[in-house]
Formats: sequence, C-alpha cells, structure tokens
Amino acid sequence: MPNEYIVAPREDFTMPRPEAKFSVHAVESVIHEVCESMVGPGRLYVYEEAQPLIKDLCAEVQQRLVRLGYERYKLVTHATVTEAANQGMRIASRCLWDPETDNYAAYTYSNEYMHVSVAVFGVYWE
Repeated sequence: MPNEYIVAPREDFTMPRPEAKFSVHAVESVIHEVCESMVGPGRLYVYEEAQPLIKDLCAEVQQRLVRLGYERYKLVTHATVTEAANQGMRIASRCLWDPETDNYAAYTYSNEYMHVSVAVFGVYWE
C-alpha cells in the first residue's frame, strides 16, 4: 500500500501571514481564562459532571479561539479532567505536522479537588 501522506507542501502553498500564525502565548492565555472562569478554585470534582465539563471547556475554548482569527487553521481541542487524589499522571500526544506553520498550546489548571489539562493543536490547512 503506497504512502498517502504528503511530506512536502504543494507548489502553490502559501505561508500564513506573520500576524495570523498560531500564537502559543495567546492560546495559553485563552485556556487559562476559560479554566479560571469555568472551574475556579472552589469547584469540587464530581465524576458525573466531568464529561459535561470537558465538553463545555472544549466548546468555550474553541469559541474564544475563533475570535482570534486564525484563518486556515484547523484547531483541535483536547481536555482531561481528573480528581486530585495524591496520584501522578502523564499526558502525551503525537501529531504529524509542519513545524514552520503548525504548533500547539497546553495548560494545566489545578485546584484542591481536580486537575484540568487542556491542549489545543493548530494545524495550518494548505
């Protein structure tokens, strides 16, 4: 079976304008603001509320990122909510992308009761 991945940009590929490139700092700020407003320091971890919280967090982050005006970027948001129970956790991800145009931003918010980890991947569409 032949490889279907395109490993080089098309000939008519245009680089994103510098002001329209994915900004890690700006996206981390958005994630931080959303976590502060939706989770906050006093919100308890309730198992039944974790999945709806993840959906709401991702939706709110996506809505705010659209306002930043990333043209031709596919934005993928992934969130994990876990109980703070004196345990360790590692989150890893992999992605095939072009380091010239694509990037990601990740932020972890913790309070006394839970840990919220949100990652946003910005992949430029040719």
